[in-house]
Amino acid sequence: MSSHATNQAPQLAITDIPPELIANILQYLKCDATKTYYSDLIRVSHSASYLRQAAINSPNLWTSIEITDKPASFELAKACLNRSGVQILDISIRMNKRLKSRLNGLLALVSHTTLRLGSLDIRICLADAAHEWAQINACFQQLATPHLQSLRFEIVTLQERISSPHRTLPIPQVANQLGSLSLSNITPNLSSLTTLSSLKYLRISSKWFWDSPYQDLILVLNASSSLEELTLTRTAAVTYGSSRSPSSLPAIPPVNLPRLRRFTLKNVENDFVALLLTSIIAPELEVFVLEQTDGLNAADFNLRFAWDQIPSSPSFHSVVSLDINIHLAVVVHKDQLAVFLAKLFPNTKRLRIPWKTGRQFIQAWASYWKLTNGSNAVGRVSSWPDLREMVLPVEDRVACSKDCPTLLEDICHLLQTREKHGLPPLEILHLEVCESVKTWTGYQVACQRLRQLLSSPKALDIAFLEGTDSIEECSK
Repeated sequence: MSSHATNQAPQLAITDIPPELIANILQYLKCDATKTYYSDLIRVSHSASYLRQAAINSPNLWTSIEITDKPASFELAKACLNRSGVQILDISIRMNKRLKSRLNGLLALVSHTTLRLGSLDIRICLADAAHEWAQINACFQQLATPHLQSLRFEIVTLQERISSPHRTLPIPQVANQLGSLSLSNITPNLSSLTTLSSLKYLRISSKWFWDSPYQDLILVLNASSSLEELTLTRTAAVTYGSSRSPSSLPAIPPVNLPRLRRFTLKNVENDFVALLLTSIIAPELEVFVLEQTDGLNAADFNLRFAWDQIPSSPSFHSVVSLDINIHLAVVVHKDQLAVFLAKLFPNTKRLRIPWKTGRQFIQAWASYWKLTNGSNAVGRVSSWPDLREMVLPVEDRVACSKDCPTLLEDICHLLQTREKHGLPPLEILHLEVCESVKTWTGYQVACQRLRQLLSSPKALDIAFLEGTDSIEECSK
């Protein structure tokens, strides 16, 4: 007998492999994040009858149910429901067409699986039909979801009308394990949120939510001691309430969020931003995001907020990353807001701010720090001695307005001010500018000066935007 024949590994027939091992191997298809999981699973399992039977008899392979506008998704959902046994289910519903004729069936599926739901992700295109929303509301009021860990519900409308209804969604009963809640164009029933002590991720996007009294939200936050990520977004608002000044902010008890690490506020009125930032105690907060760009009317008096009149508040010493995106028309007292942010987040290490907004803030910081003699600014306003990274992207290409050379000069001035006060240089400076800025006569000098003010020449990262700009656009 040859050595080759002796060393050859014995060949096994597919039927020699235990079904449990086959199921474990097929489970790896599910680890792929693509949307072809079931098509791959079915194709592989149909290559042999033994494989097919092993797959069909493995309930953990069929726990993901996805329903779309395609009719075939309904048949696959039925097969998954039958084959999954008593396993916990992850159900995703994505429908944009003919919802009215299918709504009863969808709600029946949710009701039928209520005790097995592990996650429920619904994104539907809903007309302003009160009857359809009443059906959804009635269904959710009856749900008892002891295993539900994630709930995401998004209403998509082709055109939000001024008279669109105020959609309030009750949170399912017995959702004691709910850790992630995301609602878009829906207002949650706030009283039902106060029982969700295990909630870690809360994201609410609505244009009606902000009509609720401040105290209701505060009660929810005080009951959410496990929160790690909080995102509150106000979508396009039609009108604002009566004007409120810093001195008229309601007195509320401190909100203790000991595990909060990321906090995002989008298009929320200034007084509400101030109220939350002066009330929340979050010793583990690392990232704060503030956006005020959409649905805001600069002529509205509510937006003319005097940030320098806000009562003293504790600083967020743990925050290391700031992401600020504010439309120029929204904040009248930009210098006051710039100083307020520096005071509130004294240990910032990374700053991301679109440069159209950033120019205004950079000028304010440089002007304020120029009056100081030490490494820290006057009073409780930090000059950010730990700042190491600054990112200035262009969110709006039209916003350039031939200001790229001025931006480079302003950043040079800011870095010179920091150097004068003995502050460490930045390790990363990322800029997005028009390619035509290269034709500016002072471009090379500005870049050379920036490199000298940074920790190393490689610390400067300039990205040139593609476009059809004229050669003179940013040549100053």
